[in-house]
Amino acid sequence: MTTEAVATSLSRLAAAQRRLAEHAARPLPTGLTDPDPGASERWEAGQVWAHLAEFPAYWHDQIRSVLAARSDGAKAPPRFGRMKTDPSRTDPIERERRTAPTELLARVNSEIADLSSTLTALPDDAWSARGLHPTLGEMRVQEILDRFVVSHLAEHADQLDQLELVTLDEIRAAADRIADVALRTPLLRWDDRTWLKPESLQPVGAFKMRGAYNAVASLTNGERARGVVTYSSGNHARAVARAARLLGAAATIVMPDDAAPVKVEGVRRDGAEIVFAGRTGEERHAVALDLVETKGLVMIEPYDDRRIIAGQGTCGLEIAEDLPQVTSVLIPVSGGGLSAGIATAVKGLVAGARIIGVEPELAADARESLARDEIVHWDGSLTTRTMADGLRVEHLGWLPFLHLRRYMDEIVTVSEEQMAEAMRQLASGARLVVEPSGAAGMAAHLSGAAPQPPGDDHRVVVISGGNVEPALLAKILAG
Repeated sequence: MTTEAVATSLSRLAAAQRRLAEHAARPLPTGLTDPDPGASERWEAGQVWAHLAEFPAYWHDQIRSVLAARSDGAKAPPRFGRMKTDPSRTDPIERERRTAPTELLARVNSEIADLSSTLTALPDDAWSARGLHPTLGEMRVQEILDRFVVSHLAEHADQLDQLELVTLDEIRAAADRIADVALRTPLLRWDDRTWLKPESLQPVGAFKMRGAYNAVASLTNGERARGVVTYSSGNHARAVARAARLLGAAATIVMPDDAAPVKVEGVRRDGAEIVFAGRTGEERHAVALDLVETKGLVMIEPYDDRRIIAGQGTCGLEIAEDLPQVTSVLIPVSGGGLSAGIATAVKGLVAGARIIGVEPELAADARESLARDEIVHWDGSLTTRTMADGLRVEHLGWLPFLHLRRYMDEIVTVSEEQMAEAMRQLASGARLVVEPSGAAGMAAHLSGAAPQPPGDDHRVVVISGGNVEPALLAKILAG
């Protein structure tokens, strides 16, 4: 066993442990999950945690028994493991199923740490020790670790992810809810192989109307009576202000000090109160949370909310219904609500379609997050460098990240000039006024950052918004 292989196993253990910690920090989801596809048993989320609290220690003991037999000079591999039919296998589930996930996770963390210490201390030749499994036969320690510990932890993390994912039914319900408010935008032909989905034509000039209205409309009458609050650089702000006005709720919007005047004016026209706070999303979020605490307002998150994701997913639902042979979809990525919703809908209806996210080079936190399989934070001093103000979020939301990790095929980046060129071509070739954020997908398409290979003959580029400051538009159009 090489040092590199040991490091890989330990890294995989740490990654699975990190994913479980993310879930333990959140409320236990409702619903059921099937841990063994094709089997009849169904476990509640609490049962998954109860099982997790037991099995790392169990397999640690099994690995130690295999190593001990080798040290004792045993001539035959010792037996290890258990069958699914072993009645004792479910004892921990019944014993621990109502224990708090945080307590169970603490136990899992401790057990994984002990196992990692054992593995780290193993001499290279110990990894070749073998045990005899009742159904799989002889297996080396490395195979035991990968098959029964690392893969099992990742499988349970996947099960918990699944419970958090927005469903097609939720997206369809959102489509019914927003039908009289949000526009069903057409697919515009760009060339023989490419269509545009112009969300810039929405009532507030961006896709955000879908999620914002779905979220506010989903509140109880009592919640709407308390008033709503959100934080946004502009498009979500405008959408929440409009949705609140239409549904009779007061709205407070926390916007950046340097918000585009065109977006500020739009918020004010819908009667929302504006609070200016800093330039970064983290600063604005903190102010909004304080208003929730001090004034009892109801938070409408910009992207880290399943109602928002379901609402934005209606855009993907329309794509799949209007172009059922769609082969790829290019989507700007910020906090991840739009890309998560579209990816969920399109992948759920057109399994072979590729989902490609697009970010500015100067705010590429989502690309790094998917590459590292964990949410990566970029400092606001970095993300605010891009002119694409709608894509300046410092990190993905946790719920969007779960969706993108499952459904997004890749994320590419584009330069400032590539976005500007896309804006010029969309203005002249499609007669669409598009903001830099909204042009990111087209920039990836035109520049080749997202190549369109043979067979990708039904590509859709999502044009997410058109709220561009007139002076900036004039400057870009002038080259």
